Amino acid sequence: MLKFFRLQNVGFICLILAGILLASQAFAQDKNYRVGYIEGGPYWLFSDSLQAIKDSLQARGWLEKIDFPGDAHYSPGWDRDELLEQEARELMQRDDLDLVLTAGTDATRAILAANNNKTPIVAMAVSDPVDSGFVQSIHDSGVDNFTVRLDPERYPRMFEIFHLIVEFDRLGVIYPDTQSGRQFTNLGAARRIADERGFELLEYDRITTESVQDCLEGIKHLLDEGMDAFFIPSLLAFDWESSDVDKILSFLREQGIPTFARNGSRDVEAGALMGFSTVDFSRRGNFVSQMIIDILEGKQPRSLNMVDRGIPKISFNIQVANEIGFNPPFELLAATDELYRKITLPEDRLVE
Repeated sequence: MLKFFRLQNVGFICLILAGILLASQAFAQDKNYRVGYIEGGPYWLFSDSLQAIKDSLQARGWLEKIDFPGDAHYSPGWDRDELLEQEARELMQRDDLDLVLTAGTDATRAILAANNNKTPIVAMAVSDPVDSGFVQSIHDSGVDNFTVRLDPERYPRMFEIFHLIVEFDRLGVIYPDTQSGRQFTNLGAARRIADERGFELLEYDRITTESVQDCLEGIKHLLDEGMDAFFIPSLLAFDWESSDVDKILSFLREQGIPTFARNGSRDVEAGALMGFSTVDFSRRGNFVSQMIIDILEGKQPRSLNMVDRGIPKISFNIQVANEIGFNPPFELLAATDELYRKITLPEDRLVE
């Protein structure tokens, strides 16, 4: 009888423990996580990437579980390095955040410099994390609480495909002579592919303000040096929200210069010759959102796969080709994913 009573007690205790466990699991599933966000300044690539991540989280039933507090959302503005570093330190000093999302090279560098080695960090829209020194290799971030989405072949492929199609002799690149500036032009990849494919890389490293006039001066200098193709970098002068990008692209077309747009579809539709398609952000949104979910469910950021090898999709503008006198091979047109038949500026597209 005593033995039976003890067995009953054990069973009762097990039921209580099981109930506590189920309740704790349900609580964990319903928990609202808090995610901080930091970018160097407003940039369409960051906002589109963030929206794609939120859309993916929504589709997976996770967005309602995540708060993005307004007092943990930082965008100090470009050329405000001291404020960016200060705000990165503030994020890393907080103990109420479950994760910090960084957008871009500058913000990621600032966060890693202030890293508390505790709060999980996920980086997006970073220009070549390996060359930037943010990760140890494509297989290991080297930092326990840090991970980033990367496509190791994307930037070398840009230069390879551009040269394969246009067959230029002297490719021009412009950049500020800073660590970030060289990354925004993917200088390391450009130099490697130039050596491999045998074309000359003409460099102008005296960009300072990243203004339209600043960049035009650099482009004119490269034209004097014999440039016959140009790589459009991710500098502020090529941000349609803040600069007269059309002034630069129109000048390049007038000079008969083929261009490859690092930022892709928007620039191609608005007057660059070609680039990789960037209209659909859903793939990268899905990849980063899964990283966020994995971390919030308990996985270590460093343990996650960082490599997202996307198949390049080509954007090409027929009107630009006609204006600069470039006759595209049939194979290119057949393989093009986005074929624009006319030049349409972003403001004109909104009116349509």
